[in-house]
Amino acid sequence: MKILIVGAGVIGTLYGGRLALAGHEATVLARGERLAQIAAHGLVLEDALSGDRRVIPVAVVSALPAAVRFDLVLVAVRDRQLPGALSWLDALQGRPEILFMLNCPLRVAELVARYGIDRTIFGFPGAGGVHVGASTRYANARQQPTTFGPVAGQGQERVKEIARLFRQAGFATAVVADMDAWLKTHAFLVVAICGALYASGGRSAQLAADTQRLLLLADALREGLSCVRALGLVPSPPRLRLMAKWLPKPLLLIVLRRFFASDLAALVIDGHANAASDDMRDLAADCRRMIAEAGVPAPTVSTLCREVEQRATLAAAA
Repeated sequence: MKILIVGAGVIGTLYGGRLALAGHEATVLARGERLAQIAAHGLVLEDALSGDRRVIPVAVVSALPAAVRFDLVLVAVRDRQLPGALSWLDALQGRPEILFMLNCPLRVAELVARYGIDRTIFGFPGAGGVHVGASTRYANARQQPTTFGPVAGQGQERVKEIARLFRQAGFATAVVADMDAWLKTHAFLVVAICGALYASGGRSAQLAADTQRLLLLADALREGLSCVRALGLVPSPPRLRLMAKWLPKPLLLIVLRRFFASDLAALVIDGHANAASDDMRDLAADCRRMIAEAGVPAPTVSTLCREVEQRATLAAAA
């Protein structure tokens, strides 16, 4: 397949690189320093857990090639960068499928209306990491595979084909029944995690030792799931829903403490959360809008939203 990767951050680099290794013709749309790095070095992937290092040559461009038609476009930018990317997507030749892989819980209907139900696909990465010079150090999140799902009444067949494409590229994948519900549930999860993390100095290891803030995180997650239900959706994935509802708090604390004490959390959670507090503030704003629309009380979510907002304000002033 001819695949265009829009965005050369950690996610665009990782998924573009692995798709290229799987034999697909990948072109990366990048700007600034990343454009220069990829042009000089290719996509450099380093598995932080195994130490495996790959250097993958790919085409890199700063603007859409005028005559090239792509089969699939993978959009891996931050939510606040998406409006600027839409003009590129509007200018694509032909009608390629567009796979959005980002935190965009309130944009689903907008993007489907803009590009059509037949070519708009939503997914979410199951990995994270950081750039170290020209290299991208990453780790796959064992607790969350690369996730895809239909929206707005789409069938699952094409979504399953896309999941198979990524599985063949080496990613663990999952297909959920409703990706819109998954993205909204995930927004509450991320804001709860980041709010508790920022309140603990931005370090997962410190959060793991802070019982009070782990309890806040658990309470915020339960409130968030209640909001999703009040919006007429079934929180997703089922494992998270069942864990939050049925797992006794002492056991939930053990699960959370073990995860945040891990090297995986330090890389996947801390790296992105501390580098992108403005994105987390945008996601907190989305959660506040969902709470208002749902009309249900969510005081703990609001408390952790404030932690996110304060961290973003401090980061902007630094």
